[in-house]
Amino acid sequence: MGVQPWPGPGWDPLGDLATIKQEMNRLFETLLGQGEGRGLASDGMWVPPLDVSETSTELRVQVEVPGVVERQIAIEILGGVLTVRGDRPIEAKFQPDQIQQLEGHYGQFMRRLSLPATVDPNHVQATYRNGVLEIRLRKRPECQPRSVPIEAA
Repeated sequence: MGVQPWPGPGWDPLGDLATIKQEMNRLFETLLGQGEGRGLASDGMWVPPLDVSETSTELRVQVEVPGVVERQIAIEILGGVLTVRGDRPIEAKFQPDQIQQLEGHYGQFMRRLSLPATVDPNHVQATYRNGVLEIRLRKRPECQPRSVPIEAA
């Protein structure tokens, strides 16, 4: 084993580390659904962001699907899984030979969410307003907190 020669003038070890760090960040952002690849699934479908909140009586799911017409959205609950799917077709005004930059998500989309056993799949309400689909899932009565009266002795 000999001593490795110095890489020479112009070699910047810190610059190389910065480049590696940038590439690693880009990779993780893509894998985690952020950055340039944000919102795209491996099968070409786009993945709309969702927010989930919970109260003592219900679970509330909000899915951001801007530009999607209400009739192009389907909601299904099967086997404890909530599925929201739909389609946002590219507008006819966009001619393929005229597009220079297109950053919106178009085509089919789908989100799945495993529901806790406390949710009653028979009591679900959905509203769509300003590009946000809100799904309210009521909890089963036996899973909701209830007051217990105290009797005086």
